[in-house]
Amino acid sequence: MSCQLTLLAHFSDISKVKSYLFPNLKEDSPERLLKNAANDGGGWEVDWDDWNEGEEEDSESASTPMEEEATSESTISDTKHSWLQDCVISLSPANDMIAIAHEQKIVLLSQKYDPQNKEADIDTKLTKVWEGTIHQEEGENITAILCLPLASQKRSTQGGPDWTCVIVGFSSGHLRMYTESGTLLLSQLLHTEPVQKLKCHTYEPPRYLGLAEQHEELVILFKRALVTIDGFSLFQSLRACRNQVARATASGTDSSLQPPPLAYKKWGLQGQERILDCCSCGVGTPNPFDQMKAAAVLGGPSATIRPTPPAHSMYLTSGIDHYVGFFYAVEGSAQPILSEVAFAVAHKLKSAIMSAASGWLGFGSKQREDDKQKPKIEPETPLSLRYGLPDKRRQGDNIFLSPNNNYAATTDSFGRVTLLDVENGIAVRMWKGYRDAQLGWIEVREDSPHGNHDQELSRVAQFLIIYAPRRGILEVWTAANGPRVAAFNVNKWCRLVCPSYGIMGLNNVTCRGVKTKVFQCALIEPTGVIKTLDIPFHLALSDKNSKRARDLHLLKKLKTVMKDTSEETESLESTVKNLLKDMRIASIKQQGMDRVMGAKYLSASCMRRTLKMCLEQVTSKDEDTWDIDTKLFVRYCHLHDNLLKIYNEVNTINQTTERTTPVADITEELMQTFRLSESEAAHIITQMEQCDVQGSGGKEGRRVKFDVESKFSPASFISCFHCHLHCTDDQDSSQHGSVTIATRISDEKRSNLANFFCQSILRETTCPSKLSTVLQDSKLSPQLLMKLLVMFWLSDDNRKLAMTLNLYHIVKSLTSIIDKSTLIVPPGEVSSWWLNIREACHHSNAVQAAYILALVCRSVASEVIDSPLVSKDPDADTESEVQSTSESQSDQPPRESQSEVEDCQQWNTSVKKLEDVLCLSCLLHIAPSEVKGQAVPESLAVSVTKLMEGGRGAVSELVGCYVTQSSLHPSDLFLPCHMSESTEIQGDAMEATETSFQSFLERVQGQMEVLKQRLPHSMEGDVLLANCCWENAVQWNKDTECLKNLESSLEFLRLIQNAILRQGVGSLLWHMFLAKTFSAAAHLMEKVGKVPKDRLCRKEVRLSEGSMAGFIGCACDLLDIIMEANCEANEVPVFNIEHLWQDVRGPASLVELAIDQKTTNYGLLRLHYQLAVMMHAILVFGMKSVKVLSLFDTKGKNSLFLDLHQHPLLPSQNIDAFISTSRKNFFARVISNAILSLDVTKHNQSSATSPASPTSPNRKFVDAATKWPALVLELAKDFGLDLDFFKRHHVCELYSGAHDRMAEEVLLTVNDHELIGSQLLLIAGHRTAYFLLDSHKSKGLDLLTSVSPALSTWLKSLDKGHLRQPNVSAEDIAMLVQHVANNLPEGYSEYELAISLVDLVQSMSSMS
Repeated sequence: MSCQLTLLAHFSDISKVKSYLFPNLKEDSPERLLKNAANDGGGWEVDWDDWNEGEEEDSESASTPMEEEATSESTISDTKHSWLQDCVISLSPANDMIAIAHEQKIVLLSQKYDPQNKEADIDTKLTKVWEGTIHQEEGENITAILCLPLASQKRSTQGGPDWTCVIVGFSSGHLRMYTESGTLLLSQLLHTEPVQKLKCHTYEPPRYLGLAEQHEELVILFKRALVTIDGFSLFQSLRACRNQVARATASGTDSSLQPPPLAYKKWGLQGQERILDCCSCGVGTPNPFDQMKAAAVLGGPSATIRPTPPAHSMYLTSGIDHYVGFFYAVEGSAQPILSEVAFAVAHKLKSAIMSAASGWLGFGSKQREDDKQKPKIEPETPLSLRYGLPDKRRQGDNIFLSPNNNYAATTDSFGRVTLLDVENGIAVRMWKGYRDAQLGWIEVREDSPHGNHDQELSRVAQFLIIYAPRRGILEVWTAANGPRVAAFNVNKWCRLVCPSYGIMGLNNVTCRGVKTKVFQCALIEPTGVIKTLDIPFHLALSDKNSKRARDLHLLKKLKTVMKDTSEETESLESTVKNLLKDMRIASIKQQGMDRVMGAKYLSASCMRRTLKMCLEQVTSKDEDTWDIDTKLFVRYCHLHDNLLKIYNEVNTINQTTERTTPVADITEELMQTFRLSESEAAHIITQMEQCDVQGSGGKEGRRVKFDVESKFSPASFISCFHCHLHCTDDQDSSQHGSVTIATRISDEKRSNLANFFCQSILRETTCPSKLSTVLQDSKLSPQLLMKLLVMFWLSDDNRKLAMTLNLYHIVKSLTSIIDKSTLIVPPGEVSSWWLNIREACHHSNAVQAAYILALVCRSVASEVIDSPLVSKDPDADTESEVQSTSESQSDQPPRESQSEVEDCQQWNTSVKKLEDVLCLSCLLHIAPSEVKGQAVPESLAVSVTKLMEGGRGAVSELVGCYVTQSSLHPSDLFLPCHMSESTEIQGDAMEATETSFQSFLERVQGQMEVLKQRLPHSMEGDVLLANCCWENAVQWNKDTECLKNLESSLEFLRLIQNAILRQGVGSLLWHMFLAKTFSAAAHLMEKVGKVPKDRLCRKEVRLSEGSMAGFIGCACDLLDIIMEANCEANEVPVFNIEHLWQDVRGPASLVELAIDQKTTNYGLLRLHYQLAVMMHAILVFGMKSVKVLSLFDTKGKNSLFLDLHQHPLLPSQNIDAFISTSRKNFFARVISNAILSLDVTKHNQSSATSPASPTSPNRKFVDAATKWPALVLELAKDFGLDLDFFKRHHVCELYSGAHDRMAEEVLLTVNDHELIGSQLLLIAGHRTAYFLLDSHKSKGLDLLTSVSPALSTWLKSLDKGHLRQPNVSAEDIAMLVQHVANNLPEGYSEYELAISLVDLVQSMSSMS
């Protein structure tokens, strides 16, 4: 509320600074200084408000008794303590640096972090960074100093200064500028007189639109001259000098370039005998009246007036005769634009670019005294005094300009402080009794109560700070005519520092977000502590306005107290009550109570005591004097007190439990409470038990669970509600407003609120009557309480029938306090009370909890309908109500059907739907066992609304998703568990794992049978298979590397019985998932002419190289399934839906979309199938130099990749001979590669000790060697190629690989016996030659001598490498030769050779 002195900074060791600057003074400890200050006379209580403006000042000796000179003893002591008064001090407005100088010595101190400082208020200290003497001429002393922070040009700056320049003025007239470390940057002689003052103006954004921006400038005052330097040029020069010094330091050289001299304006102030201080008021433009008045005064009647008022710079001085002077420098008049300076600038810049010149005077280098030349001093421009305050006997010492440039305060030799109006040039106020006073200004901006920080809208107050060192008092006065608002007893040897500038180098863009001043006025104590003043804005206001400002300040203080505290204490409660009691405006007091209500560490009792205190304070006044804010505040207190009362009562119930009689038989309890028959109660129990069994079989899914033991603070409870205060006077005194749940609270907080109210009903040992009484007496809306109850109950699916009785009691209690007109509605209409609950049950994924809630609400609704005239009795016991209801029901005749209310039918329908959804949910929550390394997926969420909005196929889609997630195969769904192939676990598998998986399959199949009985149409076989097929394909599309899902999809598709549905689903799969990828793969293989590399496959096809073959194989299977379905004839299937779910809405089901698909074109299907088989062969066997699309003619290429239902012009068998030859060669290579795989298989089997099993990899190669020749013959027939050629080639390849048994089977199908006999004769010859000349060489040569020369020569001429496996037995050779003889007719050219070979082979058999 009041003004305060706060800590700003402190020296690490100020005694070292003092000992360096004043080595002859004795050391005094800080404690002794504080003791001396406390023992000094005077104080701010003595005659501080008597300033007698009309008193005449006859002589300089006219002073108050407080200002008499001290004794000689005290004078000696003062010399020891007044060392700060004798120093030249400058504190940077950024509070990052301070410079203290005396005579020729200077000390620079900077803020540094002190890790050992344990004080909580500040963790940095002013530490010495440099000290030394900086004079360069004999006898020159430091007379003025200025610490100027410079803005950073980097975008990443956080608003602080880049560096601080120390500007020092000397008695020789030199102006020198240094870095923070004492490195000289710039030196220039501006005038031959001592520098008296250094002042600066930096950029400040205009307060409102239209106000001129103040230019940045540096002002240097000499005895007879005034020099101003433009801030922008100074900023650029200092940056360039600092960069140059950094380069010289980095290069290790002392020589560097001297910067060009600074451009400045120099004024010779005339008309004042002596000038001691000055300040620049900036640039202003007078109004036309002031312009004409000034022209008439200066020029007389003949004065000329400019058409536009000229801009002028105004300078305010203090000194002797005149006491205060006003100087005007009109813009556009003769200014000292120095030609020498301009020439020097150009010359120095040129020399800086061309080469590095030798060192210059004053830029870090030393020159010989002989070479030193005295710089040229520019003459000043005369500037006459416009007007002033003439007082010959008064000497003006210091002058200080206010931040808004409207006022200036001066001190004089008479011990007076005078306040001047700058615009009008008059003295408006004077204080006496302030000899050797030090002045400062503080500008305070008003804090907006709503957080509005718009500077144009906020008000600004000016405070004058007066430090009277002789009295040891620091005073705060309101400018210009206000009273003294604060005073502090301080040390008598302090220094008041008030920098009137900020950071230099900012503009209207870069100043945003930058705090140019950390402080405005600081007091430096001899102990090394620096303090600043914190003044609240409301001290500058009158009584009418300060009332609100005072309360706002109290509110701000309350917020600070609440923020700085983390636990409830008696002192905190007392402080809060006192602050609230001091507030006078009810609306602000209400904001303070909001802050108290939001403190999470305060208890409800503390909040209620605070509310009671505020309420008693307000109600102690006459009600007729209340304004509207006071009335609203009273109602605010009543509503929040009621909420806190509810909190205490509910919290007490949650923390205590009462033992009640446990339920003996849940069936009888359900029959009595819900008025059900025994069969209905048994059915409900069976449903719940079945759901519990299925849900407990696997891992529990993720559920929203409440932490019952968690602490729900009163602040969190209050923040969940929004109080609507009634402001009309005709409201009932008991109705202070309405309470609703806040709209913007998070879902977590809303759930916590529901848990806080209703968690006690989960305990079977809790009596719900107390909670019902509290809720009924809470004055809260029944709709709100029911909404919280429903939210809590449906937040978790783990609800049991044992909790039903408590839930029933609470629902019935809340229903009893609702208006009966809301419950009992005319026939054909629906009650909004029950409609909201039904919608919540339908939307909830917690199906079991929704089912129980629906049963409870159905029972309560039927009671309300049967007894509409029963008066509501909140305190009535539940058992008596049930008994009376049963008796009245037995006495009254049954109602007629026409008077039944629609709500009963709606509740019956909802319960049946929830039973269906509960059955489906039981299936979806059966968690699969972790078999084959598969992770357990999350259970699928299901609700009535989801089924209602999911379309006619929602149930089968969900089951399909579950089957896909569980990685189940068709055999797992339809075959008995012991026959399921998926349960086969190879190797030494654990029996426990197999048993677990079988148990899982049994539960799945059992629950599916139950679901089929309830939903026979939705669970029809073909519908289920179609959705399982589709969901597997969707899963593959999400992860194309997992081909297992695509293979499972085709397995389900193949099992669909109806051909039309199978063809439609297959067509959808092709167009939705496979067509685009298949086309990309074909074009990529056509482009590269071989199996693409992995990088190209992933880029073009979105598949890896290893997955390409499997994908194309699946495409072949899919096209084959569609072709088979196309050839079958079936009727269009009709799919129905259960009567209960006839009103579903949403997208069309999968089976409906599949049936609506157009019939596919078999010829186009066959064309794509041929391409797929060729691509699959290339990928399987790694064939190269094959462009697959080039094997088709133009018609075929144009027909490929079209929709399967289109009818383009398909190719015929009459094609180009080149394409036919290419196809023939390609298919021959396919057969050869297939037989090569058999060679690997035979080699592996010969090296293995046991034969290959049917599921071994070798068996797969045997099946492939059988499948591919058959596919080749099939495609060759489609293309019109010679089938006998491929059969002969197949036989030859088999004999070449020594697969004689398979070759003999194929040989029977060959039609051209002569040609096959000739080809086999060559193979028999190679085998015979290898047998005689290689394996049995010694005996073989002897045997060859007994045969005809023609046969011997022929055998020796055969190539040994023609066969892949020539090493066979003599029996196999004899069998092959026998086949040759049988196939070659008599008279054939090679028949005789074959007969001779037969005789030779017989001899070989006897030899082996």
